[in-house]
Amino acid sequence: MIALSPAYAFDQADAPRIKELVDTGMKYYWSGGDVKKAEAEVFKGITLHGRYDVVEQAFAEAAKLAPERLDFLYAVAATQVIQKKLDDARSTFEGILAKDPTAFNAQAWLEAIARIRNDETIAILAHQALAGLDRDQAEAYRERFIRAEQIMADKQNFDVPVVPGNVMVVTLGYALADDGTAEQPLLDRLGVALKVAEANPSARIMVTGGVPKSGVTEGDVMTKWLVEKGVDRDRILIEDKSKDTVGNVLNVANLLARHNADTVILVTSSSHMRRARTLLEEALRQYDLPTSIVPVAALDAPSIAEAATVSVDERMVVYRDLMRISGVWAYPGLQQ
Repeated sequence: MIALSPAYAFDQADAPRIKELVDTGMKYYWSGGDVKKAEAEVFKGITLHGRYDVVEQAFAEAAKLAPERLDFLYAVAATQVIQKKLDDARSTFEGILAKDPTAFNAQAWLEAIARIRNDETIAILAHQALAGLDRDQAEAYRERFIRAEQIMADKQNFDVPVVPGNVMVVTLGYALADDGTAEQPLLDRLGVALKVAEANPSARIMVTGGVPKSGVTEGDVMTKWLVEKGVDRDRILIEDKSKDTVGNVLNVANLLARHNADTVILVTSSSHMRRARTLLEEALRQYDLPTSIVPVAALDAPSIAEAATVSVDERMVVYRDLMRISGVWAYPGLQQ
């Protein structure tokens, strides 16, 4: 990072306030809270409209107090992306580059935003600027983006395959109801997973999801459901440490590095499959695993034709999480 001028010096007297802002931002990111209380106690005189508004405001104020902390600006931009405020996010990344013209991650995000919007001209210009910072890394991102586009264009598969060799059926979790029971999207995924397990009796099954509700995690509920349907408990591996899809696929790749599989049969909802497949391919590449992926979707749209439609919002989420899993943390040092 380039040296910053004394105008960016950090006043140590602001350290307690900065800590309060960061703690507030991450609390509201993970679990939300009373927005009106945040207005009254943390952001006096500022009107807020939702939990992510709280997160954005917290890191924006921290960035003003510590202008040399570009990680706070990355956190602002990440929250703007979550809120679909792509123009604001682009401006924030441009602000990071104004302070540090060598900020590769900010420039990579400018290319990603252009690709989310299918703006090929801007994407080419952004990529040229990225290559000027690091040609090899820029090419790696170009390849990631091309592969994401290919996956989003692929026809979804709803047929249960029979796959030879050493197979792992990876079934991704879905948030439980507050009472710890499975919601319909998770039951639909489990129904597909059961059919896949029955068609591939030598395959092992990995269930994922670590956010507890009423003392149980998605992995616990999924295991119990499968065992009750006749699946041998010894076939099942549980990944119950992750809190979101990025964590899911990184932990799955880590487990696959220890439990060899030639092929992963990936089971999730049709609306989730393109993102999950993109991220899992990237995670397997990072672990240098040659494992191939066979996707099998549980239909969660009114029709297969509608499931094939990729919205702008879905494109945004695919690119958002692809950036995260590639190593560009959303909240640097706090949350990948």
